[in-house]
Amino acid sequence: MSEKLIKPDVFDCREKVMLVGPGYKYDFIERNLKQSKKVCFTKTYGTVLTFYSWLKKRIKSKYTENSYQAGRKFREELREISSNMLVKVLEGRIDLKGSPSNPWLKDFYQGIDCYYISFPDLLGMNGAWQWFSKGIKFPGLSCKLHPFYGTYFPTRFEHLELFDDWLKNTGLQIKKAVDIGTGCGVLVFYMLKYGIVNIHATDINPNAIYSLKEDLQYHNYTEQVKLFEGKFFAGAKDKYDLVVFNPPWIPGKPKTVIDKGIFYEKSFWKEFFDEASSHMEAGGRLVILFSDLALVEGINHMHPVKEQLRSDERFRVLNVLTKHKKTSKNDEERKAFRQTNGEKDETIELWDIQFD
Repeated sequence: MSEKLIKPDVFDCREKVMLVGPGYKYDFIERNLKQSKKVCFTKTYGTVLTFYSWLKKRIKSKYTENSYQAGRKFREELREISSNMLVKVLEGRIDLKGSPSNPWLKDFYQGIDCYYISFPDLLGMNGAWQWFSKGIKFPGLSCKLHPFYGTYFPTRFEHLELFDDWLKNTGLQIKKAVDIGTGCGVLVFYMLKYGIVNIHATDINPNAIYSLKEDLQYHNYTEQVKLFEGKFFAGAKDKYDLVVFNPPWIPGKPKTVIDKGIFYEKSFWKEFFDEASSHMEAGGRLVILFSDLALVEGINHMHPVKEQLRSDERFRVLNVLTKHKKTSKNDEERKAFRQTNGEKDETIELWDIQFD
């Protein structure tokens, strides 16, 4: 497995840690974690899982407002405190009775027989393994995709449904297409579904490139799709008549490569449109899948795509297709909170833009 791939940091077993197990008071453990002491849990997997659930509820009780900002602060505080919760891994298995198995614990750390890993990282790895091993069925696709660890994949489908409908009804003959920030490659597979067989896909995340490469090989599409690791139009030497982009939806400063699929910085949109203008055929189409989530939640006060296109004469908006976000129970609670505060519901958008 390539050393370039992103994986959780681990700690040498010779590193000094505090050992805790059943019977230790939760307040005592929490206090030491807040003092940045590394705490290793012993005996049973249930011990560490129960404490983590207690800590999660304790921190959550501080953030009663049902908003995106409150949710983000909660997650950041939980991550900061729990990052020093450690478990030991011996020869690829968690050294706790009743622990789940995960082949990546050995595959990711070849040659390391004993190490500590943070419990939140372990939970993330276990969740990712389930998605990877079982696969994900996306609406309108006949095949499952198996996103590798650390690879972005959609957990909601409104923008995928919009893209599927657009491809079905567009009537365009696409000779060359590019998927910017491909993630697990789901948009690539929608294009393949409609007979687009010359596709260039990029991502700055090496795990995404690895993940899509594996799925393309499994489904026999390696000749139709060329992969490049890098930003925006990395590796592009041609001009394209279709550019597809599912960008980050939230303004902010990314802390990790994976965060760059969620947050965009101030210069992001101008840089993207400038590059797009250099890599598109005249009359070519640019499809941007976006959401007004940042506007709805009060994180942003302007729509970045609208704002950029208002003064950019190189591009012309042909249509904007929309869907309202489907709501779950938690979404209903947040919706009620927003309506109480005079805010509207989130809208998912497909921008159909022509390069003139």
